[in-house]
Amino acid sequence: MSNATTNREIRLHGVPRYLAPFHAKLHPHFFTDVLVIGGGLAGLTAALSVDPSQKVLVVCKAGLSQSNSLKAQGGIATVWDAPDDKFENHVKDTLIAGGALCDKEVVEFIVSRGPDEVKKLIGYGAKFDRDDQGNIQLGREGGHDHFRVLHANGDSTGAEIMRAITEEVKRRPNIRIWEDAFALDLLTYDGFCRGAVVFWEKERETELVWAKQTILASGGLGQLYRETTNPSVACGDGVAMAFRAGAVCRDLEFIQFHPTVLYIAGGSRSLITEAMRGEGARLVDKNGYRFMRDYDERGELAPRDVVSRSIVQQMKKTNSPNVYLDLSHKDRDWILKRFPGIAKICAEFGVDVTKDRIPVRPGAHYAMGGVLVDRRSRTTIKGLWAAGEASSTGLHGANRLASNSLLEALVYGEQAGRLAGEIATQTTDEYHALPLENPPLPNAGIDAVDVADVRNSLKSTMQRLCGVVRAEVGLKEALHSIEAWSKLLFNKQFETVEAWETQNMLVVARLVVEGALQRNETRGSHNRSDCEPFDPNVPAAHSLFINER
Repeated sequence: MSNATTNREIRLHGVPRYLAPFHAKLHPHFFTDVLVIGGGLAGLTAALSVDPSQKVLVVCKAGLSQSNSLKAQGGIATVWDAPDDKFENHVKDTLIAGGALCDKEVVEFIVSRGPDEVKKLIGYGAKFDRDDQGNIQLGREGGHDHFRVLHANGDSTGAEIMRAITEEVKRRPNIRIWEDAFALDLLTYDGFCRGAVVFWEKERETELVWAKQTILASGGLGQLYRETTNPSVACGDGVAMAFRAGAVCRDLEFIQFHPTVLYIAGGSRSLITEAMRGEGARLVDKNGYRFMRDYDERGELAPRDVVSRSIVQQMKKTNSPNVYLDLSHKDRDWILKRFPGIAKICAEFGVDVTKDRIPVRPGAHYAMGGVLVDRRSRTTIKGLWAAGEASSTGLHGANRLASNSLLEALVYGEQAGRLAGEIATQTTDEYHALPLENPPLPNAGIDAVDVADVRNSLKSTMQRLCGVVRAEVGLKEALHSIEAWSKLLFNKQFETVEAWETQNMLVVARLVVEGALQRNETRGSHNRSDCEPFDPNVPAAHSLFINER
């Protein structure tokens, strides 16, 4: 099998540099050493890793309780204390899941750093589940050949980790947090990132934040899809603003759909953790038939792209809108102890997970692609770093191995914060604004634009034409619609977060669809029904998205 990779450039134009008008003389200014955009695990880890002598500002679009990190159920995958497990095993599983598109050196680096970063979390006060002897319990999820997933409170790992790390952040006098502050655009000057334009939603005021170094940790883009596990804030804002500023982005066509999302009419699309299948839950269709081994010998423990694709095929075969997870063969008390959060959510809709089948179907969950970073977390713009789901590090390749995302957020978040902080300490304080501006546009007809309708139409289009299974004809239709909506919205300047989010979603949706159109193969989470599976003997190609202005 070839491990070589090449690059395929996708050059796009017609994307505006800034979303809203501003002028350095007309807005208040804030100065900091390091600006962190995003309050999830990657962002807060970065903030904690900056030298304490440096002032850090963390800008959060909503509150600290609104992030994918907090909602993570399964846990953190790392080689901990399992018999016979080694770093090489974790690396191997990651590479297999990644569809020959992972960067092996990055995988080895992140995997090897995992235990130390988890120890830091424990030092902050994170409490992982332990057995009667006091040893940390380890779970197993799809694609892993060993038990190596640390979890907390059964299925509420993200909430426990974010509780501990948030408390630690609040103890640090050099870190300030702005909640309900929307980062509109990156400020760049002479090819260097100088900070960001930030809109205070509560104060209805735009402020220019100037920073020696800026770290982008703004999370994912799941809100591009109608069916998603992501919170409402996950609109791809960071990827969009970085692309507009000229940063190279990579591999955005690879969207991982979580195989098991609760599917009940009128109910929220809640994630049903991978760990449930790792603990023995069975996937059955509406007839009660256990179908996964018809598609893959690994059954329910196959990687997520395989399981999602199999579920879609079985739904089509049985003419059903969903399949089911069945855990009724396991002990009732054990189920309620291991999966208390899921049991509670399902009970609200009359589903008893100890005896009833749980209706599920795939939903958009995680973006493998993002803003391209090197092995030191640096983007292609000087002074700008990226970590977490907004970045493309090379760990996930074409398909993320379960529970590797929190691991990546810890390792690359720490690296970005530490290295950005080192540069900031060596940079002289300069408290002056640069002559930057974005002039206002004539906004004739802005009141006639129904932004909510564009947003809903975009989400439905992406779900229907660029979902688990794609084909050229549908992708071209999606691209045509995105271009039409973009023309409608991008020749105007809006004043609401909803409108700015929608503009960002249009930018990122175009990257996803353009990448999917030009990748004429089935690889990992990118499944083209009109293309053959990738040839493992041919070097894999990354998609590089370049904004031509």
